Amino acid sequence: MADLHITNGDGAANLLKESALAGDVLPWRDPMHHGPFPAGSDLNEVSDLRADYLAGPGLDSAQARRDFRLRNDHLRAAGKYQRVVLWFEHDLLDQLQILQILDWFAEAPLEETSLDMICINKFKGISPFRGLGQLDAYQLASLWDHRHPVTSLQTALARRAWAAFRSPNPRILEGLLMEDLSPLPFLKAALVRHLEDFPETTTGLTRTESQILNLVAAGHSDPVDIFMANMDFEDALFIGDWRSYHHIAALCAGEEPLLTCADGTPFFYPPLEQRGCEAFREQVIYLTDKGQSILAGKRSAFDLMQRDNWLGGVHLKSGMPLWTWHADQGHLHLRRV
Repeated sequence: MADLHITNGDGAANLLKESALAGDVLPWRDPMHHGPFPAGSDLNEVSDLRADYLAGPGLDSAQARRDFRLRNDHLRAAGKYQRVVLWFEHDLLDQLQILQILDWFAEAPLEETSLDMICINKFKGISPFRGLGQLDAYQLASLWDHRHPVTSLQTALARRAWAAFRSPNPRILEGLLMEDLSPLPFLKAALVRHLEDFPETTTGLTRTESQILNLVAAGHSDPVDIFMANMDFEDALFIGDWRSYHHIAALCAGEEPLLTCADGTPFFYPPLEQRGCEAFREQVIYLTDKGQSILAGKRSAFDLMQRDNWLGGVHLKSGMPLWTWHADQGHLHLRRV
């Protein structure tokens, strides 16, 4: 009857394993702030969708599916533990993981097993605080006395928010922001950041795309430097290095790219085993004339970028009605074809 610790990814999970805290550790490995989460699919069905999406085109997703199924099986065994403790932080990714996990526990009550949560947005002596992975094993264990039982109000809110996130109509999620979200105090800011990565109503750029273009316009040309500088735009950690490079690659793609490599060659990702490799960092990224025209307000990215991606339950596809976020008004709009 040991404890089960659930946390985001391997960084915090490995720290928990190194700490003096007893129990098993289940890392929740899924960058949920991008890609499909359609409504109406159960945990295994959505896990298969996520595995196929994260594996990418042309790659074998069988291992990713097995990893997700093993994770799900471990979650289903939570009732064998004396206590389940959720270890998370304030950013969008962690908040979405909390929603998914609490929604699952609402349908699969733990009976004699207690469910606690530790969720923080700061730690003394660490600034800026990005997440639990910045702590050492001793610092992480020091949070143990700050855990609290998950309440029925938190579970009920998580269920509503999870359903709203997976809805094909993002106005349901927007409407949720008008409710009292205090049971999960970091949720509102996280969901607003999610909506800000819908294409902006006037420019056609997402917030992340706009930040990257402005960084390049300001002279940041090294892809690693762009990734690091982009984090400074965020109040909470939003995306990691690989997803940042995905955005750079997308902005370099198409017949009328907004970014380009200095030597005219296609932008390439770093090798998996050498993420900081010299050849990757030697790429020099420039703003194209088209990118400059968008930043100057003379063109719209709607005319230049082709979209076919998911944010939660919303499929954003060029040529179809497209949900957009008006940054000045703070509201969603539906852009008709």
